Amino acid sequence: MTDPRGPLHVSGELSLEVDGTGVQVHADGADVRIVAEDVGAFVARVREAATARTGVAPSRRDLGGLAEALAEAGITAHLESPTRPVAVAGAGVDSPAGALLLGTRRVRPGAAVVVIAADRGRRLLAAGAVAVVLATVLARRRR
Repeated sequence: MTDPRGPLHVSGELSLEVDGTGVQVHADGADVRIVAEDVGAFVARVREAATARTGVAPSRRDLGGLAEALAEAGITAHLESPTRPVAVAGAGVDSPAGALLLGTRRVRPGAAVVVIAADRGRRLLAAGAVAVVLATVLARRRR
């Protein structure tokens, strides 16, 4: 279903500090970029604020709901550190990795930070590391 008001377009620049860490928000049309000096601290503060507001810590389902809401509004949000992309969510995102690690195809993790931050991701990363080590050992034995 298409919104009769047309697509949402945002525009602006915002600089703020979250616990002394700089965060920049850049919005242009349907593209929003959040650049945090310390992505882990930023995400932790957002989770704490959401928990304080509702009394319940946000879950993978909440992340999926946010990503779906962004997609429905036609917005693509990029979370980045100053040196690399961390994740993309919303419109135009279809990620099997996001479905596996974060419970939604509307979020594409772009850095190991996101994988490690998710409990399921930690277990998956550990299992993957074990599998790589085992495969290497088996390949060497066959030689």
